[in-house]
Amino acid sequence: MSTSPALKAVFRIVFILLNNLFSIPTYLLWMVILRPLLINHPDLYNRIEGIGYSWLLHLVAAWTWTGGYALAESGDDVSDLVGSRCLVISNHQSTADVPMLMYLLTHESKPSLARNVYWIMDVMFKYTNFGWVSSVHGDFYVRQGRDTRESQMNELRAHLQRVYIPRGRTWILLFPEGGFFHKRKESSQAYAKKHGYPALEHVTLPRVGAFQTILKTLLPASSPTPVKNCVPEEANHCGDVDSVRLKKEQHLEWIIDITIAYPDGKPLDLVNIVFGNREPCQTVIHLRRYRAEDVSLGEDGLLEWIYTRWAEKDQLLAHYYRTGQFPDSPATEGIDDQRRNGKPRMLPLKARWYLLINALFMLSTCLHLYVLYSVVSAIYGLFSLL
Repeated sequence: MSTSPALKAVFRIVFILLNNLFSIPTYLLWMVILRPLLINHPDLYNRIEGIGYSWLLHLVAAWTWTGGYALAESGDDVSDLVGSRCLVISNHQSTADVPMLMYLLTHESKPSLARNVYWIMDVMFKYTNFGWVSSVHGDFYVRQGRDTRESQMNELRAHLQRVYIPRGRTWILLFPEGGFFHKRKESSQAYAKKHGYPALEHVTLPRVGAFQTILKTLLPASSPTPVKNCVPEEANHCGDVDSVRLKKEQHLEWIIDITIAYPDGKPLDLVNIVFGNREPCQTVIHLRRYRAEDVSLGEDGLLEWIYTRWAEKDQLLAHYYRTGQFPDSPATEGIDDQRRNGKPRMLPLKARWYLLINALFMLSTCLHLYVLYSVVSAIYGLFSLL
């Protein structure tokens, strides 16, 4: 006997609401309790925080998976880059893109990756239920607009040196298009026509501000001179943040180019994931890897590089929507052929790991409620004696 769509939707929304109620508050409370560790043991604090953060990403990935929305990856194998400093750039179609990337990041083929990712996202995300979590984790929020562009890029540069590097983050996730495809397509094509760029049909021209700032901050060619007694986590100890010299292991090593393709070119959205009101389907994420040092930091060369990648994305998506699969990736100089594979690799999640994370969050919530009850009872008892 099949479950009615309405009953399924009600069950899923109640389940996801409960999931949020017993996971996010207890994560935040633990971070408050453990905050003193930042003074003498910042590495330990960041490790514990990263583990809790990765568990939350696992829960979001499971919402997608339990809704019947499977994920597969194709193209270059990037499993060996889990511990490397990478800039991940992706096309942006809908509100389902972030859950899909969380699904990718938490898969067992990329162990421990989710705890060390660093998101760059629109400031509106800050005001969602997950916004507090991202703030504690140290993600960066971008405020759109020409008037704030320069100041925002200066803040991003400072944030990379004060948060991304000291906390040992590895993958930076960025949507260079700066908005959803359906909202930006018309203006993107008008801009392309005006400036002589090809009119893209399945992606929009990327904005290069954050991309350029990240490369110029984290590539060795632009590493500035050091300042004595600088503590990057504390702005008032650093003076000019541009003066922090990066160690070799802190340099950006790779750029991972991700193309998200939904079936028939019809993106899922967050409503579909939460309510499960769309037929089960498979989304495919196509990956290409490039050495960051091969990208020119000159404005013209950088613009040509990223525009070329987006033109390739447009062709890849056209091929996928026409044939149902991505073409084999062309050879990338210096990349082992064994790490290229055009055939989709299914990414199933393990139910037992998901259930264990839920159990740990529920036990933690019960512990916090018990402590709160004991404290309130003790205070009430004290006042009753007065």
